[in-house]
Amino acid sequence: MANTSWKTIAADIVRLIEAGDLATGSRVPSGDELATRWGVSRHTAHRAIGELQRQGVVVRQRRWGTVVANRREARPDRVGFLVDHFAQSYNFPSGELIRGMQDELGEEVQLVIAESKSDCETEVRQLQKFQGQVDGLIFYPTSDPRSQSAIQRVIDSPLPTVILDRLPKGVRADAVMSDNEGATFTALHLLQERGHRRIGFFSFYKPDFSTVTERHAAYRGMLAEIGIADASELTRWFPRELDDNPQGFAQAIFDALFTLLNQSQPITALFCVQDSFAAAALQACDQMRICVPEQLEIATFNDWPPMMLRTPWCTHRIVPRSYDIGRSAAALLLERLNGGRSEPRVLRVPADFIIADSGTRPIPISS
Repeated sequence: MANTSWKTIAADIVRLIEAGDLATGSRVPSGDELATRWGVSRHTAHRAIGELQRQGVVVRQRRWGTVVANRREARPDRVGFLVDHFAQSYNFPSGELIRGMQDELGEEVQLVIAESKSDCETEVRQLQKFQGQVDGLIFYPTSDPRSQSAIQRVIDSPLPTVILDRLPKGVRADAVMSDNEGATFTALHLLQERGHRRIGFFSFYKPDFSTVTERHAAYRGMLAEIGIADASELTRWFPRELDDNPQGFAQAIFDALFTLLNQSQPITALFCVQDSFAAAALQACDQMRICVPEQLEIATFNDWPPMMLRTPWCTHRIVPRSYDIGRSAAALLLERLNGGRSEPRVLRVPADFIIADSGTRPIPISS
């Protein structure tokens, strides 16, 4: 048996468990015992035990050794990941986010990815297809109100589900999101400390997106603190249809920024709810020969690869921790899969804040 591989030893232990010869909680032979029994090196035997631990088949218990794990604690075979859309040009969904999920789930878990194409009916169909095909689900919702009842049915079903990034209005579910309000407040507080009071706000009009509503709520709250009770004249909502019209979008940003900079009380800083606004604002500033950040300071949520902003060092950037969000979502899903029951939990992952011209070392934003 000198040529016996660690895979053979691991498979034999699994066979004994499945046959009932090793029950839940039963002690598994130690690596040294397996090495003697199989006539292999200690390294080979210990690797077999290590792989079974990684797969969740066995667990290590203090003062007792390695025992057969509770079957409920075994890792899932397949986890669904539903995204509202793919956007390769700006790395969505983030590779770091997927890596975080896969690291937490383990490489033996298959991540099944599907797209709803930002369409309500497609989203509902994909949710229905995943039921019965996967052990758990992580997904980015479209936040279309017409999907609410279908999403809630999935949440209330036996399929453990975790929502990412935005929580649809009226849905009670486990969710993992970036700390939108805290991060926005931190960025605006920096601008306020630098003497800015007239701070613009650019966003698509997406009242059903919790990311937008939370960031705007923090913006209004911060301006109220410095005596601006009505921020509507400084806020610009852009039709979401411009998201698919780059030329029209760039012109709309130029026109809005030109107006805000040339009114009787011009803005001196701008907060962008996402990268596309910051990129278009930087382009508009170039056309108007306005120096950033010397003449206009810009703060933005930065989900894109930084260099897509062309001059990212000129902007204050809130950078969500995509890897941590993915890993936290997978950990919460595993908790539910293993029988963890409680009221729905919303976890907010702190972001990093990179100040313009401060180099690349991020400043953590407390949750």
